[in-house]
Amino acid sequence: LGLERRNQIAAATMRSALRVSQRAHRLRPQSAPGAPASVAEAARGALAAAVSSRAYHAPLREMNFLLYDVHNFEGHYKGLNEEVLTPCDRETVDMVVDATKTMCEDVLAPLNEGGDRVGSVWKDPNTVVTAPGFKDAYKMYAENGWQALSFPEQYGGQGLPMSLALVQSEMIAAANWTWLMFPGLSKGAINTIIAHGSEDLKDEWLPSLISGEMTGTMCLTEPQCGSDLGQVTTKAVPIDGAEGEYSISGTKIFISCGEHDMTDNIVHCVLARLPDAPAGTAGISLFLVPKRLKTGELNNLGTSRIEDKMGCHGSPTCQLEFEGAKGWLIGTPNRGLNHMFTFINTSRLGTAVQGIAAAELAFQNSLWYAKERRSMRSLSGSKEPDQVADAIIHQPSVRTMLLTQKAVAEGGRSMVYECAKIADLMQQAEYAGDDAAVKQHDGRLAFLTPILKGFLTEVGKEAADLGIQVYGGHGYIKDNKAEQVFRDVRIASLWEGTTQIQALDLLGRKIMLGKLKPINEHAAGLRAQCTPY
Repeated sequence: LGLERRNQIAAATMRSALRVSQRAHRLRPQSAPGAPASVAEAARGALAAAVSSRAYHAPLREMNFLLYDVHNFEGHYKGLNEEVLTPCDRETVDMVVDATKTMCEDVLAPLNEGGDRVGSVWKDPNTVVTAPGFKDAYKMYAENGWQALSFPEQYGGQGLPMSLALVQSEMIAAANWTWLMFPGLSKGAINTIIAHGSEDLKDEWLPSLISGEMTGTMCLTEPQCGSDLGQVTTKAVPIDGAEGEYSISGTKIFISCGEHDMTDNIVHCVLARLPDAPAGTAGISLFLVPKRLKTGELNNLGTSRIEDKMGCHGSPTCQLEFEGAKGWLIGTPNRGLNHMFTFINTSRLGTAVQGIAAAELAFQNSLWYAKERRSMRSLSGSKEPDQVADAIIHQPSVRTMLLTQKAVAEGGRSMVYECAKIADLMQQAEYAGDDAAVKQHDGRLAFLTPILKGFLTEVGKEAADLGIQVYGGHGYIKDNKAEQVFRDVRIASLWEGTTQIQALDLLGRKIMLGKLKPINEHAAGLRAQCTPY
């Protein structure tokens, strides 16, 4: 990173710290009139200790072990072509990780509970108010260039390896998953436009998306169809006298972050059918449909409702009505589903991150409780004879639950980091125009993505459920936060294709259509890696 960017990161860290200091001052308990100063100090200390022990802390020790000792990211970054990607070294990684740690612990994590309790509020078809603090946090995130971290410099990005943004996203996901959904979905839209959009579309929309001035969504699902997108009925009709423009009409449901107040404009990637399109998935095209046109005028679309959900209350799940909205074709007619898989695969990898983030958060929330909650004596003899009972962390069954959560978080993090390195190689090949290398790395990621998405979301749910179990009856109480982790992660094995859809994708499309080549190559790689040991 250049000196200017390093200064930006440092400034962002200082601003975060200042805001948290100001917030902490407002929340300090005040002593009663006439109370000794020591009482107030003791109250402040108790509050600080309680908040510190229960809040999210970025697991830097575990992350650094995987980054440098297991996956050798230093060597990986040295092997990347500096003429294609912005050079990245350990100092750069550590600076980004440390600044993100501050943002997560001091800004985003404190907003998580409010996002759940207050959620988003629908006001009218063009107004959804996000949870308290979400908008300000996003403004800080965008102003400090985080959205641009791993996107091409020609459109305003930093050009750093994709893996760095993925490492950052895991920390943010654990601190506040529903807040991350806003910039996270935008990344999918950006990747899709980069891969399939015309040069005019890229030049017109990418700079604002990459800067964070706008956000993006994907609009697939309709009331009559979810995973079976061959049933899509949304229409796209060419507008007479306006070359390249289409009138989009139809209803889309379950659109995460489809309307909000964090940015003035939202870019929707919408699946729809042209008038002469064949039936089924072979007749679906992809369109860019903004909330506002470049003139600032509202497009003909709006939000008719937001869903009342089990969890993820901080992100509005919208029903969007497109009523002759102006849109522009992304890519080739009738190849929309193929193009949209660029977005879908980005989201599936993000959903895998959701699984390990839930495991990490559940583990941290369980650990402090297991150390402080006292019940009975250890089976191997009293461990704290001066206390009324031993802490439950000394019970073998509790330790088993804690270690299961930790194994899911750390093992899953390692799986994601391994895929992140492949994503870097694919990103480098794309920027260099090396189609053969792109195909090779894309095939590898295509095989691994349903494994990560299917497996890590399922075990992430299990880890979150164990978080409730560690608490016992107290885990069922909202104030202890364990149940929110479970409610928020429960969707992970459903959206972006259920676990069963991932299984069909892996076995049918990847393994069988590939005539066993993907799994044979994967097994051969594991064998070569393990044989020396």
